[in-house]
Amino acid sequence: RDNTLFSEHRNLQNLLILTAIKADRTRVMEYITRLDNYDASDVANIAISNELYEEAFAIFRKFDVNTSAIQVLIERIGNLDRAYEYAERCNQSDVWSQLAKAQLHANMVKEAIDSYIKADDPSTYIEVIEISGNSGNYEDLVRYLNM
Repeated sequence: RDNTLFSEHRNLQNLLILTAIKADRTRVMEYITRLDNYDASDVANIAISNELYEEAFAIFRKFDVNTSAIQVLIERIGNLDRAYEYAERCNQSDVWSQLAKAQLHANMVKEAIDSYIKADDPSTYIEVIEISGNSGNYEDLVRYLNM
């Protein structure tokens, strides 16, 4: 009975996780994994502001907020390989676009073009053309322009 009451109370779950963020960071991942009724976006952003990036990623992934999840992998954790694996797993064009932009900025031109093609996203074509031309990636540029 007590567990049911707790599981239905969003505010109590929020409070438990936020208290753990401040007082016992080692328990945060356990709570966010086990609990299901908390304000995911708010809790994840508080985790980010407390430099708990893996926990924030786990929250966004659990609640399928995929663009925010990949953003944490790219901007906070700084792991483009994991970001690529994540994009492969959820296979959404907006996620591929975010990855492509990060790959382009990391001078991973071929990978960025592959991701832009998967995203079917020509929105940054000027930047792609410029960087491809500067690095001599003409074959990849042709694939991008034919998308």
